[in-house]
Amino acid sequence: MRTVLFALILLLGACQTNPFSEVPDRLTLQLKTFESVVRWGALEKMYAFEKPEPDRPVQIPEGLDNVRVTNYELASPLARLTPTRWTQTAVIDYVLTDRQVVRQVVDHQVWVSDDDGKHWYRQTPVPRFR
Repeated sequence: MRTVLFALILLLGACQTNPFSEVPDRLTLQLKTFESVVRWGALEKMYAFEKPEPDRPVQIPEGLDNVRVTNYELASPLARLTPTRWTQTAVIDYVLTDRQVVRQVVDHQVWVSDDDGKHWYRQTPVPRFR
């Protein structure tokens, strides 16, 4: 079942990928930084990639210190939706350390810029580790 799901995700991602579109350098850097934050287990820092909204403060859930990420892998490559809107899907494997439960979350990411690529923000919510 997982194999079929991943094959569908990869197929859908391949349909959207434009090999002639260049990924903005700042977006590439933002994506690498986000991946590094997740891989190194600084999960509370994932929320810094969301666009700040002054009227809605960031709510970091409790229990992130109980999560140990074991793998971060792209399930679909980065694809351009518009010049300032890109998407990719990552699969994150993790362990809940207090129970030694292995889990996986599929993280559908949409990254946007509202200033012509100077700053990139995650539009979709960060994944929940349950």
